[in-house]
Amino acid sequence: MQDRHDQTAYSSLALERVRALLSSPDMQRGTRLPPERELAETLGVGRRAVRRALEVLEAEGLVWRRQGAGTFAGAPPGPRSAHPLHLPATPSTLLHVIESRLALEPSLARMAAARATPDILRRIAVCIERIEAAPDVDAADLWDSALHREIAQATGNPLLLALFDRINAWRHDAGIRQLRMRTRARTGTGHAQDDHRRILAALQAGDGAAAAGAMRDHLTELHAIFLRYSQEELTADDG
Repeated sequence: MQDRHDQTAYSSLALERVRALLSSPDMQRGTRLPPERELAETLGVGRRAVRRALEVLEAEGLVWRRQGAGTFAGAPPGPRSAHPLHLPATPSTLLHVIESRLALEPSLARMAAARATPDILRRIAVCIERIEAAPDVDAADLWDSALHREIAQATGNPLLLALFDRINAWRHDAGIRQLRMRTRARTGTGHAQDDHRRILAALQAGDGAAAAGAMRDHLTELHAIFLRYSQEELTADDG
């Protein structure tokens, strides 16, 4: 049984590394990816994590699969930001990440409401369904990340998508991820499906104000949870 702190088990890490592989100069559209077992060994992650990452990438249209033939690179991946700078895994950094998301994502949701295609709306709905059916926190966190990225992608703005990717990479930094998981375990909070469905309904209706408001409410609640956690940690340190 894998140690719950083993970073190779995190699907978010596998997703980041497969994305990097897809964006390499040698990876052309239609290129066949190595088998899952070989990918896992090459990337230094678990095979289950690779499988989950490929599911997300297939949902995004970045890879496609043919039974008996393998997995192939699809449309070129969207522009990616440079590798993010390392941030210390502290409660303050956790707050900085959620504050950055609060500053950006409501605006992304507003813009996405005006620009989301039926295909992207369908993919967002699939992400929500996958979160609800997730067998564990790792899978739920992976699809939650995919959901928010689909909304960023729906804006059609590559610069905003690159900015989202940078913040999201910080969010999935190993240390920050541990803090997020610790906070959820302490507070008993999970991924807010009612919030996600409010966001989706607003996007489907093309209501930018409602989409921005639903996203802001969702992230404000997370900010309050992380702020309370940070204050508790500071109090414990003082004690």
